[in-house]
Amino acid sequence: MLAVVGAAALVLVAGASWELPSAAGGENLKPPENIDIYIIDDNYTLKWSSHRESVGNVTFSAEYQTNIKREDEEANWLKVPECQHTTRTKCEFSLLNTNVYIKTRFRVRAEKGNSTSSWKEADSFIPFYRAHISPPGVRLEAEDKAILVHISPPGQDGNMWALEKPYFSYTIRIWQKSSNNKETINSMSYPEKISELLPETIYCLEVEAIHQSLKNHSNYSAVQCVSTTVANKTPVPENLEVDAQGKSYVLKWNYTSPNMSFRAQWLPGYSRSSSGSHSDKWKSIPTCTNVQTTHCVFSQDTVHTGTFFLRVQASDGNNTSFWSEEKFIDSQIYTHLPPPAITVTPMRDTLLVYVNCQDSFSKCDGLIYEIIFWEDASNTERKLVKEHPEFTLENLRPLTVYCVQARVLTTAPQNKTSKFSETLCKKTHPGRSFMTWIITGFGTVFLFVVALYAGRSLQKYLHYVFFPPLKPPPSIDEFFSEPPSKNLLLLTAEEHTERCLIIENTDTGAGEESHAPEEDLRKYSSQTSQDSGNYSNEEEESVGTESGQAVLSTAPCGSPWSMSCPSGTVEDSTCFLGNEKHLQTQPALHC
Repeated sequence: MLAVVGAAALVLVAGASWELPSAAGGENLKPPENIDIYIIDDNYTLKWSSHRESVGNVTFSAEYQTNIKREDEEANWLKVPECQHTTRTKCEFSLLNTNVYIKTRFRVRAEKGNSTSSWKEADSFIPFYRAHISPPGVRLEAEDKAILVHISPPGQDGNMWALEKPYFSYTIRIWQKSSNNKETINSMSYPEKISELLPETIYCLEVEAIHQSLKNHSNYSAVQCVSTTVANKTPVPENLEVDAQGKSYVLKWNYTSPNMSFRAQWLPGYSRSSSGSHSDKWKSIPTCTNVQTTHCVFSQDTVHTGTFFLRVQASDGNNTSFWSEEKFIDSQIYTHLPPPAITVTPMRDTLLVYVNCQDSFSKCDGLIYEIIFWEDASNTERKLVKEHPEFTLENLRPLTVYCVQARVLTTAPQNKTSKFSETLCKKTHPGRSFMTWIITGFGTVFLFVVALYAGRSLQKYLHYVFFPPLKPPPSIDEFFSEPPSKNLLLLTAEEHTERCLIIENTDTGAGEESHAPEEDLRKYSSQTSQDSGNYSNEEEESVGTESGQAVLSTAPCGSPWSMSCPSGTVEDSTCFLGNEKHLQTQPALHC
């Protein structure tokens, strides 16, 4: 018995030890898996799956995070109120206060008692690109031959498409209830009036919303049917057309019954961007009120928006028709393009042409400019087309008159063209004359010679720097090493008067020889110069008496030279230096 009790106690203890980790620490509680988020408009559906061992008394909680931070920063997680401690594996909620254009992340965990699993995070995403579009709201209003389709954009009161309403278009499919022949109508505005229907006939329709930039389509709305009313005694005006004359619009329509009066109204195009009734937003056109004709004229200044709608109503005094179909007008299509103004500036063989579109700066954008030009003496026209108002007409003949005209054009969908501007004629300037060519040629030759001379000078300078001349022999180098004032090759600015000793021939008899005292010769063989100092030439002093000739040796300017005086009188003195002789402008000496 004790053995049995002991065995049972052992089993209980073993069982308690097997379940304890899950209850106390949650080591066996696994996080959810396969997290998925589905969004339609502003409605979120968060789904996940759990493990089998986690089933039973297990709840789940979810959190979300926006404006995701870096990994090294602490995350700011917010609780999803509709997804706290839920026993289901999905929850629905709306996040109307969040920014749908930034990244968002969700995470889910399992809970059991005081134990929780780790968080399981889903990949981050941008809700705007994940969201689906719900079908638009539709409300129908019947007339005798028309149905007004009032459309509410998807997510009318939500945050997802609050800024996207102008980007939605709609596809309407309509058919008679008795037939399956469906007609498709594309609409950019609402309400949309579908005309030319049969009175007292049941029509059914459905509407699809399309986001033009995302290319996302909604499902079609639920099918709705409505019956048109009994035919009105007064038919509606038909086939509205608009034309432009100068700065005015001409509105025309068709009507068969005589003796009727008409009135027209306009609605700003931006009013159609909001849903609801627009009956109080239509405005009367003063010049198109109670007119007796099937047309009226009004100024373009009456309508102050770029896009608008027009409608016309007929009346015979007692009966009034329904409003006609609404005609959408884009003012850019009907705006008159005035002819441009041009300016022409002549050059030598060129004309510079500028085209002014004569309109406001904004309307000048996106225009195409076209000019034609020709010689005044010729009818041959040439054409240039650019997307810029400046033209350069090149390679023209000098001293020739050219005429220019211009016009402006718009691209699709308007495809409008203005009339041509007034003709403007200008004469080009003279070309280069013959004298100009001669001067240019001489200038080129002169520059060439200067460049050649500069090149040779540079060559000589470089040759002197890198290949200096050899040193002269010592005897010549010693001579040129004298001070410059002692060099006979350099003439002084001031003339100097030298003192010379004149020895006259004396006849003492045949064979008799006379010599001047040696000390007297030394006394007179030296001179003093203002510029070059004292010099002595004793070795070259000699007197020849046998030939009847006196030789005088002096040293002007510091260089040895000899002057010979033959018998008689000389007018000048001649200096001999080496093999050269120099004529000195000294007073005449008498030998």
